[in-house]
Amino acid sequence: MECPSTSSYTSSDEEYEGSETSSDDIDEQGIIDKSRDVYQRTAWNKLHVAVFYLVYKVNGVNIGTVQKELLQLNMKRANNMFSQLIIQKQLTSTKDTHVYATLISVINLVLPEVGELVLKRCYKNFKSSYFSNVVSDCIASTMFIGHLVNHGVADEKVAVELLTIFFHCGDSLAIKIAIVILEVCGKKLSQIHEDTLNVVFDRVCKLLNNEELYEEDANELKKILKLQKNGFKFQQFDLVPANECQVAHCVSIHSILSTKSNKIGYRYDPEFELNEEMYKNLVLTLQGYDNEEESELESVNDFNNQFDGEKELIEVMKYINDIEKDKNMLSLKKMCLKKVISLINSMNCAELVPKIAKHCQGDMDLYFSLLDICCEQATYEPKYGLITKEFCCLNKSFADMIKITFIYCYVTSDSFASNRAEIIAKYFAHIAYLNLIPCPLSVLLRGRSIYPKHSYSKMFNQELNNRRKNWKKKI
Repeated sequence: MECPSTSSYTSSDEEYEGSETSSDDIDEQGIIDKSRDVYQRTAWNKLHVAVFYLVYKVNGVNIGTVQKELLQLNMKRANNMFSQLIIQKQLTSTKDTHVYATLISVINLVLPEVGELVLKRCYKNFKSSYFSNVVSDCIASTMFIGHLVNHGVADEKVAVELLTIFFHCGDSLAIKIAIVILEVCGKKLSQIHEDTLNVVFDRVCKLLNNEELYEEDANELKKILKLQKNGFKFQQFDLVPANECQVAHCVSIHSILSTKSNKIGYRYDPEFELNEEMYKNLVLTLQGYDNEEESELESVNDFNNQFDGEKELIEVMKYINDIEKDKNMLSLKKMCLKKVISLINSMNCAELVPKIAKHCQGDMDLYFSLLDICCEQATYEPKYGLITKEFCCLNKSFADMIKITFIYCYVTSDSFASNRAEIIAKYFAHIAYLNLIPCPLSVLLRGRSIYPKHSYSKMFNQELNNRRKNWKKKI
């Protein structure tokens, strides 16, 4: 898959500082020399893809494995990117909020700065969505904060502050916020701040006696009294050992300023090797291991035998290495594949695709060739999406390649030429529309995206929405 050299990377925003890299830098020495910009940029892309993939994969079964894999990556380097991704995932999948909060809690034991950053970003999202009256985002952020309180990552005072909004405002959104807080972490608050809860219930009773109260708000307030009557419950995974002391962070709505986000993108590090080694030693020490014991560690020894995280991540990195390798060489085989693919049309698709797939089992050259020839056209041609679908039906590994390349193209999209970025975005939107990209994966590109990938995400979402609208019109 042809990708632009790192020299084409430019940024107009100070958040994406980095040394310029000339085309002469992209040589064999640059690839292996860790002090070179080209090596570090490649390492950053791999780190971004790995974190993106693990955030997408995390669920109630594999939390321990994902946490272990994340900590093996440099989370100090990736903390801003990780916090942004985990919040995006939670906003679009609130039913799994307790899963994401649990993941943050076990990472917070080792790297408290990651837990604090997630809490601050989450609170910032809450603040902006509350004052913009974006109800869905406001409720989702409240739910995340509540679960972080349950796990001890956020101090109970954070939940109490959210309840004070109910006292001062008492509007429909404030009532919904109070309900979410009481549903999620009411049990914990009842053990520590019982007096505060009693004031809340008194306030509810006074509001219910107000004859001017809207019926909808009255029904919501009755839910609060029902919670009091039935007792509070909460859902979480007990993964933090009892003898471990969780680091609780306390933020205030007044301390969260509407300033620029912390740096997310690639930055050149003159002490890259030293910082990588320091991080590795820090994590091993905090986890109770030393360098001699590291070689004796088993892959995973906890409750996650249903998900072989290490093996799967190794396979992902293999795909990424193949993509990186393919950027700088064009094999004769690939040239021949491109020629054959260019001959496929609606008439001979059913005949040619099975023959090609039969001779290219698990071969990334096939997928790169397809994507390359798609990008060589003046505009995106839908036939390439349909050809991809045919290949996926015949070859499971082809579908796996699509997921990894989808993530990789998003991560490196800021270095694409504008025409190429548009064609790739439309291609992936088409195959997402054909259900070849899992919904939880494509959903990470919706809503607010990590700048400077925003333009690519916008094109992807716009094309996907247009295809869905056209489909509804046909119905």
